[in-house]
Amino acid sequence: MSDILNFYIKSPHVFFNDQSESFENAEFAITGVPMDSTSSFRPGSRFAPYEVRKISNELESYCIEVGIDFDSLKVCDLGDLIIDFKVTATLKRLARVVEELITENKVFTIIGGEHTITLGEVLAASNLYKDFKVLILDAHMDLRDEYPAELKISHATVTRRIGEKIGFKNILILGVRAVSKEEIDFCKKENFNRYLTSETILTNFGIVKNVLTHFLKPKDNVLLSIDIDVLDPAFAPGVSNPEPMGLTPISMMKILRIITSLPINIVGFDVVEVSPPYDVSGITSLIASRIIKNTICYIANKRSKTLKRP
Repeated sequence: MSDILNFYIKSPHVFFNDQSESFENAEFAITGVPMDSTSSFRPGSRFAPYEVRKISNELESYCIEVGIDFDSLKVCDLGDLIIDFKVTATLKRLARVVEELITENKVFTIIGGEHTITLGEVLAASNLYKDFKVLILDAHMDLRDEYPAELKISHATVTRRIGEKIGFKNILILGVRAVSKEEIDFCKKENFNRYLTSETILTNFGIVKNVLTHFLKPKDNVLLSIDIDVLDPAFAPGVSNPEPMGLTPISMMKILRIITSLPINIVGFDVVEVSPPYDVSGITSLIASRIIKNTICYIANKRSKTLKRP
C-alpha cells in the first residue's frame, strides 16, 4: 500500500465479510469513515463502519440475483479513515485516499459516517476526471446553503456543495420525500429538476429506467451515493434523520441492479447515515451490509461480462 493509505487509515478490528484480499491483488477496496460531526438530529453514524462490518459476517455471501459469491471476489478491507476534529480536514484526507484508490484501479466502497463525506469523494473524482456524474439515493435533497446557521459544509448541504463543484446538471437524486421551502426555491431558481420522489418510484417504477438511461450515458464516470434513509423507517429505523413513506429494500435493490447493468464506469459508491444507537436489532446495519455485498457483486458481474466481450 502507498504511504498515503498507511498514513491516513488504521486497520480494522473486524473485517467486512471476515475477509480481506491484499491491496495489490484487490479489485474492490472498502474504507470506513466514522464521522458524524455535523449530525443535527440523531448522531451515532460514527459507529456504523464497525457495526456494518460485524453483521456482514453473519450474512450469506452468495448473491442469487447475479450468481456470484462475494467470497470469490477480490475485496480488500483497508480499515477506517483517521478522523480530524475539523470537517474540512477530514474531507481532504478522504479525498486523498479515494484519489489513490481510483488511481490504483480499485472500485472504492465507503462505509459512513454521515452524508457529508460524499463531498470528499467528489473532490477526489474531480481531480481525476474532466467530467463525471453523481447519482444519489436519499430521502432528502441536502440542498440547503447553510445548516445549521452559518455552517456551509454539513449533511444537509452536501448536495449543494457537490453541485457547486461539478454542476447541478451532473446530479440525479432518487427517493426524495423530505424537503424545505429553501430547497424548492433553489431548485426553481437553478432549474434543477433531476430528482424522483419515492412516491413516483413506488407507483410508477417503470419511469426509473427511463430517467436513469436519459441521465447516464455510455462510458460516463459515475459516483454512487446511498443514504440509507432513502428506505422507509419500517425497514431502516436506525438512521440519523428518518423520514416516513420511503422505498422498500426490494425496490432499492432493483434500482441498483438497473444502475450497475448500464454501460457506465462506476468508480465507487458509499453507504451512509446508518446510526447504530437507534437501530432496533441491528436491522439497518443488516440492510446496509446486504446493500454493500450485493452492489459489489452487481458491479463485478457487469465487469466480468464486459471483459468477456470480443
